[in-house]
Amino acid sequence: MRTSLHFFLSRLSRLRWQFVSNRPIASITWSAIRRIGKSKLLSLTIIVPFIGSLLLFNQHIVDLLTLSPDLVAHWMKLPEGTADVVARQITLSRLYYVYFGLTFLGFGSALFSLSCPQIVKDYASSTEYVQAENLITTTTRIALIVSQISISFTQWAGGEFSMMPGVIRRLGLPSDFMNLYSVAILEVFSELPEEFPSGDDPISNTDHPFYDDEGRPNSDRIALALISGRRVVQGFVRALGKVAGTDKYRNDMLALHYLALDNTKPRLRVFVSFLYASGFILLSIPTVITFAQVSWHLLN
Repeated sequence: MRTSLHFFLSRLSRLRWQFVSNRPIASITWSAIRRIGKSKLLSLTIIVPFIGSLLLFNQHIVDLLTLSPDLVAHWMKLPEGTADVVARQITLSRLYYVYFGLTFLGFGSALFSLSCPQIVKDYASSTEYVQAENLITTTTRIALIVSQISISFTQWAGGEFSMMPGVIRRLGLPSDFMNLYSVAILEVFSELPEEFPSGDDPISNTDHPFYDDEGRPNSDRIALALISGRRVVQGFVRALGKVAGTDKYRNDMLALHYLALDNTKPRLRVFVSFLYASGFILLSIPTVITFAQVSWHLLN
């Protein structure tokens, strides 16, 4: 008994670790939802929660969509006189699935339109965004982007300045964004001058907030300095933004900007995905039932 319980707990722990390590929320990015949310046809479902009941349960529409009583009587072996009532009941039950399915899709489309970052709406991938913005993005804008992506990095990295719940971080950590930020920001940092132009103290490998205890540049500390707003590091912030805006690093900063926006609002992304999935499942139920009934009668 103890062996079986130990095996069960061990298996459960392994499955939990696999689930967390796969980071399911990280795969539900705004760009992934965009493939559905940008559909012109799907965007029309926004009106369903408001006027759907007037359309789907209108007497004339129900009469128009009612299944053939003769076909229903043949399928279900009904006695004479009952086929009309049964056909109408089946039609209404299927209209319920259609109504609630379209309603879920409508709410999902509305939340997507209101919550998805505009840049992700306009560009399907970071590659498209970089290609479109590379030639028109100024150094000043890159400096602002560096601050924005540093805020996102700090939130996902955790620590005392992060307001994101630990469960969300573990399930939704965007590895591509975090890895690219760590590498890119350290490369930009390595090209900074030894002394900044506003009277700040020069960098020292032994006693400086941008270095860890072993004297190596630390991306977490650099990100915190970029978002701290402390006057003593303003020269550092300007110098880093200037280097980041050069041709060598501009593409990386733009790609990081897109990835940061693509992974914002993780709980809302999950909720929108749930609404879309529920809507498609409800809409598919009448189709599956009809397919099964037709197939069964053909086989018999």
